[in-house]
Amino acid sequence: MKPSNIAFALLFAATLAAPFQLHAQAADEAPIMELLDTMAEKPEQHQAIADYYRKMAAEARNEASLHEKMKGTYRHSHAKFKGQPAGQATERHCKRVVELQQSMAEEYDALAELHESAAKQ
Repeated sequence: MKPSNIAFALLFAATLAAPFQLHAQAADEAPIMELLDTMAEKPEQHQAIADYYRKMAAEARNEASLHEKMKGTYRHSHAKFKGQPAGQATERHCKRVVELQQSMAEEYDALAELHESAAKQ
């Protein structure tokens, strides 16, 4: 199978899986949304929210790491894209996603720290 066909197959599979991932993610977030709706009052509730934000920060860092690897792949490995506008655009895209995900991780960490502090009071 040609590399372009493999890439298309992977993209197609990811597209099909996306609705299921979103549903699973929404189900995972139901308890945290209930805590946020009732505004945590107990230390263990604040800690649960902090744990959720720590999880979200870790996921953002994982996404940043993935895009960092993809950026390097487009820069060095794909002869078809190396030095070409498509490769440069993809490299810029990955760089931007890395920056955004790292920023999101920092924001989640800050929220986690707030709730961890509230949990200690």
